[in-house]
Amino acid sequence: MTERGAFFDLATSTPVAFETVISPRDRVEIPTEAPLAMPVQPLGFWQGAARAVSTPGSETTMRRWVVFIATAIMGAAGWKATFDTVALGGVTRLEAVCITLLAPLFLALALWFVTAVAGFVVLLRTPKDPLGIDSSKPMPKPRARTAILMPVYNEDAQAVFARLRAMDASIAETGNSRAFDIFIISDTRDAAVALAEQACFARFRREASSHAFYRRRADNVGRKAGNVADWVARWGGDYEHMLVLDADSLMTGDAMVRLADAMERHPAVGLIQTMPTIINGQTIFARTLQFATKLYGRVAWTGLAWWSGSESSFWGHNAIIRTKAFAQTCGLPSLNGPKPFGGEVMSHDALESALLRRGGWAVHLAPYLEGSYEESPSNLLDFATRDRRWCRGNVQHVPLIGLPGLHWMSRLHLVIGVLSYALSPIWFVALSAGVISRALMPEVKKAAFTMADLQAAAHALIDWREIQATAWAMIITFVLLFGPKIMGATLIFMRKHEIKGFGGRRRVMAGLGVEMLLSALVAPMLMFTQTRALIEILAGRVGGWSAQRRDADKLSFREACAAMGWISATGLALAAMFWFTPDLLTATAPILAGLILAVPLTMLGASKAAGLAIKANGLFMTPDERTPPAIVRAALGPVCEPPTRWNIRTPRIAAIAAEQNAA
Repeated sequence: MTERGAFFDLATSTPVAFETVISPRDRVEIPTEAPLAMPVQPLGFWQGAARAVSTPGSETTMRRWVVFIATAIMGAAGWKATFDTVALGGVTRLEAVCITLLAPLFLALALWFVTAVAGFVVLLRTPKDPLGIDSSKPMPKPRARTAILMPVYNEDAQAVFARLRAMDASIAETGNSRAFDIFIISDTRDAAVALAEQACFARFRREASSHAFYRRRADNVGRKAGNVADWVARWGGDYEHMLVLDADSLMTGDAMVRLADAMERHPAVGLIQTMPTIINGQTIFARTLQFATKLYGRVAWTGLAWWSGSESSFWGHNAIIRTKAFAQTCGLPSLNGPKPFGGEVMSHDALESALLRRGGWAVHLAPYLEGSYEESPSNLLDFATRDRRWCRGNVQHVPLIGLPGLHWMSRLHLVIGVLSYALSPIWFVALSAGVISRALMPEVKKAAFTMADLQAAAHALIDWREIQATAWAMIITFVLLFGPKIMGATLIFMRKHEIKGFGGRRRVMAGLGVEMLLSALVAPMLMFTQTRALIEILAGRVGGWSAQRRDADKLSFREACAAMGWISATGLALAAMFWFTPDLLTATAPILAGLILAVPLTMLGASKAAGLAIKANGLFMTPDERTPPAIVRAALGPVCEPPTRWNIRTPRIAAIAAEQNAA
């Protein structure tokens, strides 16, 4: 395909007109419109509290009390141990700042840990889905119509339609193709990419079992939220439900049919969010995320579902939504005020779930439903770019937390979203205050610079109460940080059928150890990138909206230095400053290591060759890689194992997978 949007004849290398690629009978057709009113919501106006809902499993008050009390206890224990470490000999003003700022950090870590503990306990037995979604039951036959929405924005058209082909075939195997229509709703700005989308759609439409439609907007106002709202306003009247995807989403027909059936059986439910599993990780960075999510993601996810009940949240994709409820409650206005708080709503998903719940519709998670997949950024730079976009969206939620009529759980979800980015600058300021305070201690200076009195200074510095308090602070922090990961590994060791999927106990332990090390090294880097992003966003530098790269296979030294060189330079400068204060150098060594190694770690994490090398040795192996589900084989084809090693049970998807590999 040429840059101008024409296509090349591969035999003659001459341009070919678009009309010869898509014949008249394959021209993109738009279905008859069925308008559904989606009024813009006056966010600041609401009479009374959130409307009540009555759904199975919604009696979660006691669970929430248990979680919040346990969170307070664990957070207080970690904070008290740190306070005891700092407070010996009195508390300076800088130390008071440090200790105060550590409180929200420990509370956030404690909530993460307690949620995972709840999920771990639930998964020790055979859990029951609150909405009765059970893949072991016979396949239901949904009566209502569901639209599958695939929003795209300058994406790789072949990859997108490969996933759609696989999903269409999977739905066909359930016998429910007529209950689902597929819409590719494009916001693509690049003319060449748009032509590629239409060419791929022409073939897909000819072969699809479900009805398929393509629409490209002339103006992409509102980004993804505006794209979906435009679809609702034009065609939403014909569909009871809409299943919203991302360009990298993949879902089995079984999962989609069971979601639609759950919506029919529970008319008070407005949204059901699935837990996507990360697939197709090729680089070290992507494979680490893929392994970590599969290893311990479910304990946190199950725990969150356990105490959030019918007041859960929305992640923007791989979720089914009641179209009427969405249209009634989720028309988003342009927010008043200057950027970053004003303008189009960026992180629309959390706000939409809050508005659905305010309108009396339940929002649930589906913690035990399998068959939902997505991909991750391939390297730390693309992850940071996406993170910055999410940061801006969550910052925009600050004035929305106080919107009238929201359920208090919806407010909590918004607060957690804001804190997920505010905690990095809080950690940065607390760490800076603590380091400066420690550097100014006269005993430390004496021990560092007066070598003749080193022994006396050492005796003066040694305080066993401080050592004991420090040990407790380190132990509690380790448990809060890494406890959920250890619980995830423990759960695997208790299930023999899962151990083989991860490559055995040794590979699970090796993967867990390496992942914990890498996450500890990357954490200081993310602290710096998120702090910088937040400062720039608050200063008005909000950035744009670019398509996510999912297939980059390496980064040059120049690229890594341009993005992460300032972090490595900062780490080296701090290490040089602390060289003459051994106490401070030792205390900050784990953080300094992550900062100094920012450039080489970014380059290593982006290497596809290194990722494939560790895959060959079985490190970071997951069950979805060792025995890929049929739909994953069909959608990803060439990146999976050779066909001779597949255990294919579904003939239609098997044929597509074979064709993908041949291509």
